[in-house]
Amino acid sequence: MAVLRGSIVSFASGPYTATVRLDGSAAQTVESVAVSRGIGSGEMVGGRKVVVDTGDHNHPGDFVVTAVWA
Repeated sequence: MAVLRGSIVSFASGPYTATVRLDGSAAQTVESVAVSRGIGSGEMVGGRKVVVDTGDHNHPGDFVVTAVWA
Protein backbone atom coordinates (compact mmCIF):
# COMPACT_ATOMS: atom_id res chain seq x y z
CA MET A 1 0.00 0.00 0.00
CA ALA A 2 1.39 3.36 -1.02
CA VAL A 3 0.90 6.68 0.72
CA LEU A 4 1.03 9.69 -1.59
CA ARG A 5 1.08 13.44 -1.08
CA GLY A 6 -1.12 15.86 -2.97
CA SER A 7 -3.24 18.99 -2.70
CA ILE A 8 -6.96 19.65 -2.52
CA VAL A 9 -8.59 20.95 -5.67
CA SER A 10 -12.16 20.83 -4.32
CA PHE A 11 -14.25 19.21 -1.57
CA ALA A 12 -17.86 17.98 -1.54
CA SER A 13 -19.27 17.92 2.00
CA GLY A 14 -22.35 15.81 1.18
CA PRO A 15 -20.57 12.63 0.06
CA TYR A 16 -17.42 13.71 1.97
CA THR A 17 -15.15 13.33 -1.04
CA ALA A 18 -12.40 15.45 -2.57
CA THR A 19 -10.77 16.08 -5.90
CA VAL A 20 -7.03 15.78 -5.34
CA ARG A 21 -4.02 16.68 -7.47
CA LEU A 22 -1.22 14.25 -6.60
CA ASP A 23 2.29 15.69 -6.27
CA GLY A 24 4.23 15.30 -9.50
CA SER A 25 1.04 15.22 -11.59
CA ALA A 26 0.35 18.88 -12.36
CA ALA A 27 -2.27 18.33 -15.04
CA GLN A 28 -4.08 15.26 -13.68
CA THR A 29 -6.53 15.07 -10.79
CA VAL A 30 -8.22 12.18 -8.99
CA GLU A 31 -11.93 12.76 -8.35
CA SER A 32 -14.27 11.36 -5.67
CA VAL A 33 -11.49 10.47 -3.23
CA ALA A 34 -13.05 9.50 0.10
CA VAL A 35 -12.08 11.72 3.04
CA SER A 36 -11.67 10.40 6.58
CA ARG A 37 -14.59 11.54 8.74
CA GLY A 38 -11.98 12.34 11.40
CA ILE A 39 -11.01 15.38 9.30
CA GLY A 40 -13.31 18.35 9.81
CA SER A 41 -14.93 19.73 6.67
CA GLY A 42 -13.54 23.18 7.57
CA GLU A 43 -10.03 21.78 7.07
CA MET A 44 -10.74 20.75 3.47
CA VAL A 45 -9.82 24.02 1.78
CA GLY A 46 -8.54 24.19 -1.79
CA GLY A 47 -4.76 24.28 -2.04
CA ARG A 48 -4.07 22.60 1.30
CA LYS A 49 -1.74 19.59 1.33
CA VAL A 50 -3.07 16.07 1.95
CA VAL A 51 -1.86 12.52 2.46
CA VAL A 52 -3.68 9.91 0.38
CA ASP A 53 -3.67 6.21 1.31
CA THR A 54 -4.00 4.26 -1.95
CA GLY A 55 -5.26 1.01 -0.43
CA ASP A 56 -4.11 -2.51 -1.23
CA HIS A 57 -4.87 -2.52 -4.97
CA ASN A 58 -3.77 1.01 -5.94
CA HIS A 59 -7.19 1.60 -7.52
CA PRO A 60 -8.47 5.22 -7.35
CA GLY A 61 -11.81 3.98 -5.96
CA ASP A 62 -9.94 2.76 -2.86
CA PHE A 63 -8.08 6.04 -2.18
CA VAL A 64 -8.70 7.82 1.16
CA VAL A 65 -7.49 11.22 2.36
CA THR A 66 -6.10 10.53 5.83
CA ALA A 67 -4.41 13.84 6.76
CA VAL A 68 -4.52 17.51 5.77
CA TRP A 69 -2.30 20.51 6.63
CA ALA A 70 -1.65 24.06 5.49
